Amino acid sequence: MKQQPGKQPATKKANANKDDVGKVTIYDIANRLKISASTVSRALQNNSLINKETRELVQQTADELGYVPNWIASSLRKKRSNIIGLIVPRTSMYFQSNAISGIQHEAHKHGFSVVIAQSGESVAMEKEVVQTLYSLRVDGLLAASSMFTTSYEHFNPFIKNNIPLVFFDRVPSGFDGFAVTGDDFKGGFLATEHLILQGCKNIAHFAGALTCNLYEKRLAGYKAALEKYKIPFNQDLLFVHNLTLDAGAEAAKKIFSEKIKIDGLFAANDSSAVAFIQEARKHKIDVPGKIKVVGYSNDLSSRIISPSLTTIEQSGYRMGEKAASTLVSIINKTEQIALNQQYVFDVELILRESTIGNQ
Repeated sequence: MKQQPGKQPATKKANANKDDVGKVTIYDIANRLKISASTVSRALQNNSLINKETRELVQQTADELGYVPNWIASSLRKKRSNIIGLIVPRTSMYFQSNAISGIQHEAHKHGFSVVIAQSGESVAMEKEVVQTLYSLRVDGLLAASSMFTTSYEHFNPFIKNNIPLVFFDRVPSGFDGFAVTGDDFKGGFLATEHLILQGCKNIAHFAGALTCNLYEKRLAGYKAALEKYKIPFNQDLLFVHNLTLDAGAEAAKKIFSEKIKIDGLFAANDSSAVAFIQEARKHKIDVPGKIKVVGYSNDLSSRIISPSLTTIEQSGYRMGEKAASTLVSIINKTEQIALNQQYVFDVELILRESTIGNQ
């Protein structure tokens, strides 16, 4: 039977101070409206068993009283929170922001909200946010590990308790569970081979921390292309840093000040490649006339820098969608997914002015 509200609905806004916010319960709303707590609960869930007038009145009263749903208690009752945890190194990274958009779109489509945490490329912070998201009882976790993460032991609370975990883009060494990545070896190979085919023989490489699977594989692709074309690998042309604009600029200054002979550069991200081009301009070194440059990610800066940057497209949005759909499928058990599934996205070389001029 549909229950009607009492005759004395609340008309004045509750004078709750900040300390009271969040402490209001469905029983307070029920007492105010002279209806049962179960009716309030159903009304707040927009249950069609409760008539529209009552649902609207309950919601209005909840707003006036400052009611905040206790979703942790609710998830304990339902054994489900409909919330996915997401850990990324930095939301400001172009690739990660694209991946986040894809994740949120896919998660929302299936009725999940996403709680996002940043590690800031800090292993200590990553460990902290893993514990926080575990304590929040998220239904599953998506993670792109920090550049310096060498093990996945701190993710064990999820693994040991059978809470779905999917890594994307960056995967800790030795992890053999669900992962969605790009073909970073191929990307490194394509970038370096392109430089070689453009006539480059002394090709520098800006790499990220080699504890990270991405940069290790991009370096391996770089070396494989050199080997294919019988160009010796030169350790002096390898620059390992954190791939920021500042780090890229410092590496470029070292190359120019020490007159290190290069005619090509493959940078493992676009930011450091852009920094190199900017520094080259200051030293009146022509790109691509004297040095040809390839980046990685196809972020916005690669299109607006002059000359525009040849780069590798790695499909951040689609990778985010795939990571989220994989996690949702595991949570919902909607399909049988083979254990140790590793999904690898193809990559594409995007040709621009930094290697081919105005052609």
